[in-house]
Amino acid sequence: MARVAAVLVALAFGTLWFRPAPALVADAAPLVQPAGAFCAADDLTLACPAQLTAAQLDSILADYGSPAVGTGAAWIAGGAQAGINPEIALAFFVHESTAGTAPGWAGWKPDGSSTHNVGNVTCAGYATCYGRFRDYASWDAGIADWYRLIAVEYIAGRGHRTVADVVPVYAPSFENDVSGYIGAVAALVQQWRSTP
Repeated sequence: MARVAAVLVALAFGTLWFRPAPALVADAAPLVQPAGAFCAADDLTLACPAQLTAAQLDSILADYGSPAVGTGAAWIAGGAQAGINPEIALAFFVHESTAGTAPGWAGWKPDGSSTHNVGNVTCAGYATCYGRFRDYASWDAGIADWYRLIAVEYIAGRGHRTVADVVPVYAPSFENDVSGYIGAVAALVQQWRSTP
């Protein structure tokens, strides 16, 4: 009996010893469609390339009176680098905080400054936080981290490809209306892409 136990222990250790470690993903490789690819107004595929320009994104932000006006280029560059559509990213920002203008937004601090957190991304071990959310030094830093989060945790980590894949995890039903969130992002993206 002792020999059988010893063999089982040896096999277990041998199996553990030779089992390869899981791959760690530092940065997700972007899933980019070919340059100049066209996506329909209602296409919520994350990899859809930008359909709008930085100036158009800034115009959208200005329409909301957003403190993030002037970041259109950061949305475009971050999206291109991560392989994520910037109109979708901006729609998350608008839905989460009315583009940083909602009076009850969790990103507002008592001194009138903000966390620059475009997606109400929870702290989850981040170096600087305000309450339960990440706190960034600038809008550009908040935008870059949102893209990194979606690319690493959702695209590479979970295999998500669309807004409908991401939202149930990103904004779970215990604190959000998942179908309402998806519908809001879809309506914004379609409106922006359809407006000349």
